[in-house]
Amino acid sequence: MPREDSRPHVLMSWFLDDWGRFGRAYEQVATHLAQSEHIARVLCLLPADWTPMTKWQLPLVVREHREKLSAITLRPHCAPGRVGPYRLRRALNHWLPHRLPVLLSRMLGFSPDNTLLWLFPPHPLAEQLHRSLARRAMVVHVIDNNALVHTKPPEERDRIMSQYRRLAHAADWVYVNSGHNRDTFSSLNRNTYHFSNAVDPAFFGAPRVRSGTVRVGYLGWITERTDVPILEHIAAARPEWQMLIAAPATLQAREKLRVLSARRNVIWMTDVEQATAPGFLASLDVCLMPHLDCAYSKSMHPLKLLQYLASGRPVITTGVAGVEQWVEHLRIAADGPGFVRAIEEAAVNDTPTAAHRRMEAVWGETWDVRVRAMLEPIVAGWAEQMRSRVAAGNEYYRSTGP
Repeated sequence: MPREDSRPHVLMSWFLDDWGRFGRAYEQVATHLAQSEHIARVLCLLPADWTPMTKWQLPLVVREHREKLSAITLRPHCAPGRVGPYRLRRALNHWLPHRLPVLLSRMLGFSPDNTLLWLFPPHPLAEQLHRSLARRAMVVHVIDNNALVHTKPPEERDRIMSQYRRLAHAADWVYVNSGHNRDTFSSLNRNTYHFSNAVDPAFFGAPRVRSGTVRVGYLGWITERTDVPILEHIAAARPEWQMLIAAPATLQAREKLRVLSARRNVIWMTDVEQATAPGFLASLDVCLMPHLDCAYSKSMHPLKLLQYLASGRPVITTGVAGVEQWVEHLRIAADGPGFVRAIEEAAVNDTPTAAHRRMEAVWGETWDVRVRAMLEPIVAGWAEQMRSRVAAGNEYYRSTGP
């Protein structure tokens, strides 16, 4: 019988079904973990949105599957409501989604001795895996603090913060992406590490020579932090400019962009995938990051900012948390008129030298570099985690023995 691979087998969960969209942080982490000699395998599980069913469907969707990396969406149910008997339908729709993570992990060589659970809360799937999956160690990775989204009801924010606390207390390591989150979570777990977002090398571009219409653009999700009125002001003040927005058509985005997307000089692109996002930025003259300065923004480290800088394009942004390190390469504006003036100045005065400096500023901020740093505490502590697990098991048997 072949010897079990003792290297970490990473079972990761995310809180959206968006593999392949804009190079999200979790996908970059999963991909680069799978490329490391220190990691045996990565299985990334994604939660599917609930949708009404009229016919049978498979309980999972394979998004990607290769030698060391699998990304799988778990559907919440597979039997339609008209299927009988009731007990069979309930067993399929309730038991199967809860057992699938364990079954999949076992099929791929995961065991209690080699599993590294890597959770991105908040989501019920993170809680489910924490409760049901035996493992050697756990990483809790907080990208943005969703408990700070002011548009969520207070009771939902409380539930989110409660999950953060429970998982952080139980984790062997907590990874965060901002100073604000470091301050919050280091009080919950002394093994809290601050790892900022990074950039895919595919975004590194070349200086653009502008000809004709000024093209300004925004790449990313439209959320509570997006200051859409700034974008509306730009489009209205300069109808001769073209504004391109690459953002998924979520319910929130459709509501927030309803007025803006109706303008003749605005193009809303909802189908920009990770592979085509660098080309989208390369087509722009100026990149925009109009974020609101709120508690939620303070918990973030903007991924798009690094992508913008790597493209070499001039960047106009509000003065929110996360921009301090790059401020010499940015133009800071506070409102719509300020953005218009900054865009005009950039369109006239930006140079190839300035573009190269922006790219050079983030040369060392790639995901390969960042994930190697994330692995250092894990590799250093992996053997110790095994000793701790064995000691805990011995204590359990002593306490329950005859």
